[in-house]
Amino acid sequence: MHAVFAGLTTRDEIHLLDHVPDPRTKATSVAHLSAAGGPATNAAVAFAALSRASGGIDEGAPASVSLLTALGASPVAGALSGELTGLGVDVMDAAQRSGGAGSEPALSSIIEHPAGRMVASTNRSVPTDPALARQELVRDREAHGLPDVVLVDGHHPELADLALRLGTRGAPGTDPDPFAELEDRPSHLRLLDGGSWKPAFVPLLGLIDVAVVSADFHPPLPGDAPGAVADFLRGFGIARIVRTDGANPVRWWWDGASGQTPVPAVDDRPAVSTMGAGDVFHGALAWALARAHAAGGEAPADPDALLAFAGSVAALSTRSFGTRAWTAEGALVDLAAS
Repeated sequence: MHAVFAGLTTRDEIHLLDHVPDPRTKATSVAHLSAAGGPATNAAVAFAALSRASGGIDEGAPASVSLLTALGASPVAGALSGELTGLGVDVMDAAQRSGGAGSEPALSSIIEHPAGRMVASTNRSVPTDPALARQELVRDREAHGLPDVVLVDGHHPELADLALRLGTRGAPGTDPDPFAELEDRPSHLRLLDGGSWKPAFVPLLGLIDVAVVSADFHPPLPGDAPGAVADFLRGFGIARIVRTDGANPVRWWWDGASGQTPVPAVDDRPAVSTMGAGDVFHGALAWALARAHAAGGEAPADPDALLAFAGSVAALSTRSFGTRAWTAEGALVDLAAS
């Protein structure tokens, strides 16, 4: 089983407070984590964690997880790449090698406290080299073959476009029929992590099979009712749409049907941190769809069980602080077996 993720990698510095901070005084955290972050990156980590948890269940070669991103050559980039490699994620770094301004990954400083979360980010993006990205994807295909699933978060649109075209005839504009590239679909599913609307999504949406969007996903529409958002995405040919809304039921529109899936509770422990839970949901959904493809099957006609599984894994991730501790939970093995 092989998965390709494409998108943003950040350096996350996460602090946990046991009280609501007073802006007039210095606060001391009760826990701290420094880790690689970003939507596609956290989803890739979740996929790798589920693959490890299912090690005693699956037969054959272990799953491979590849992340196409832009890190650069800074010491911070080296530390992030080393962490991800240790977690079972093969990093394909498509950053420009010229160095200079913007060559260091974005830094996100996050403080979680009983009343909510505070986030400050440098909002910086490492410049990418599409030619290098193509080389990395060729290397990845030679090592692992075509993927069983692809997930993009749209933060590096040029990398997303290349990843979404894996298993198709090639680059945009190479076919005289302008609709051929939209009809040329690979056998695996291609997922969009739509945490928030980005104008760069527009040229990518025609290449998406499953759009997973959050309640904060607001495309340029007169209204942003969930049904209107689903109609907007269906206009790009996307027949499978999933909308998450925190602990509220997941709404879905799937091959002409629609419904809701409650977010299940995995145990009686209260949520400690929701940081990255949406990314974990995306990684778990990608893992379940990849298993179906690797087994020679197709996505189910009813997504309810898939979404309940992904919701359970996301809920488990909220029971511990940060974006990594949950991957060592014993309950993850039971979820993978289910």
